[in-house]
Amino acid sequence: MLKLAKVVLVIIIILFCNLLYSESSNNITKTEKKLTLDEKYYPTVKGNILYFEAYKKSEPKKLLKIKVEVKDIETRDGKEYFYFYAPQVDVRYLIRRDKNGVYTRAIRYPFPIFNFSIEANIIPEINFFKFPIKEKNRWEEKAKASAQILFWTIEKNVISNFEVIKREKLKTKAGEIDAYLIHAIVTQDNKKPTVEKYWYGKGLGYVRADTNVHFAEIVGYSIIDEETGEKHEKLPEKVEEYE
Repeated sequence: MLKLAKVVLVIIIILFCNLLYSESSNNITKTEKKLTLDEKYYPTVKGNILYFEAYKKSEPKKLLKIKVEVKDIETRDGKEYFYFYAPQVDVRYLIRRDKNGVYTRAIRYPFPIFNFSIEANIIPEINFFKFPIKEKNRWEEKAKASAQILFWTIEKNVISNFEVIKREKLKTKAGEIDAYLIHAIVTQDNKKPTVEKYWYGKGLGYVRADTNVHFAEIVGYSIIDEETGEKHEKLPEKVEEYE
């Protein structure tokens, strides 16, 4: 009887060890991912968080402390998009990345008159960060943005002309960042074009924006490395104030 008990115990231990090994293998498989250098300039991992200090150009003295989190994954047109959300300003983006660049499919933002937000669907999706990344690269994207407001549908034809201006070392409160500056000249329904400036940092993605509407710059982050699964953090002071 004692021998039988020992045999059973050994079997249980072996099964338990096999289970641990299996789980470990699964975890390794999930994080065994090789990225190109270009892909590293726009991470897409659920749970990533970026912290920003920002202000609206209409209220430059009112500092906003904003947290942007990758909340979930949504499917549109058979493609998976990462759901980036900034609750304080009630803005969200649907973003996906592939070997050819980074795309946006929908944007939600507060409507300026009524106290609610609208979501603009962008068809076709816009490639706003084209791979391979090379200085002076230029490309044009055409799309139709449509949004439902109460009983009305608003549509706008959007033409965006992008250019990679330069690669630079960006000094921020989150540290020095290897980043690319991209200019976007955006024309809506043949109206006067606006120039928007965006910086995308290695290992972080969106790190600074300067448009006619707002300015934002990264001050901290909590990022999961897509290749290793390790978390890298540099949290801003009084992180609890960011929402």
